[in-house]
Amino acid sequence: MGLNKELLENVFEQEKSNNNCAGDLDVSTPPQSTILIRRKNAVPLKVFTSSLRNAMFSYLLSNNFIEHEIQKGFTPHISGTFEHTAQMAYIINQARIRQRSLDITLLDLKNAFGEVHHNLIQSVLGYHHIPQHIQLMIKSLYTNFKTSIITSDFNTPFVEVGRGVLQGDCLSPLLLNLCFNTFIQHIRSEKYQQFGFSYKLPNPIHWFQFADDAAVITGQEYENHHLLNGFAIWCQWSDMII
Repeated sequence: MGLNKELLENVFEQEKSNNNCAGDLDVSTPPQSTILIRRKNAVPLKVFTSSLRNAMFSYLLSNNFIEHEIQKGFTPHISGTFEHTAQMAYIINQARIRQRSLDITLLDLKNAFGEVHHNLIQSVLGYHHIPQHIQLMIKSLYTNFKTSIITSDFNTPFVEVGRGVLQGDCLSPLLLNLCFNTFIQHIRSEKYQQFGFSYKLPNPIHWFQFADDAAVITGQEYENHHLLNGFAIWCQWSDMII
């Protein structure tokens, strides 16, 4: 797989989205040695996708296109899922002290990294207003991508990867988060604002996302069912399996 110099230079140019976004998606031009990326040397690819990931996240954050209060997994400058874990423990303790009902549902998607359709990746990039030339660059990374298992005794034939984000790629966690963000933006709407276990906040958090895992916490059973029904519909749309 190779990326020509002209295409890379076009990708690294500054460009604002059609919505007059506050931030530019700008990546500094990489060294000449990274212009051609080959399977036998994954380091240049990781350097490139790492720079692209950082620029994309800054762009998304500055334009408020991505949410980071519900989703804590793979989010820069956040200490993993510690905040979610501590808040959930506090809610459970408050429900016990106040003797109030609490409904908790834990969700896990089957092989989330391996089930993401490549067409879904392109759809969510457009949903988040990623500039067209960046979309084309990411599409090129996933088009006709092939992998092989190499051991000291034998190499398997190359197999085309038609589904799932690329394992070990620096950009993959952000792409997975963008997929989940389409659902998270939906449950942040006014319709769901009063759902959850309310102890202090006027708009309690009802959904705790840990990368591809989630915890749904509500004070009423029907609220929990309503959120789960919405998630089931999203899973059908994205072709993900609970």
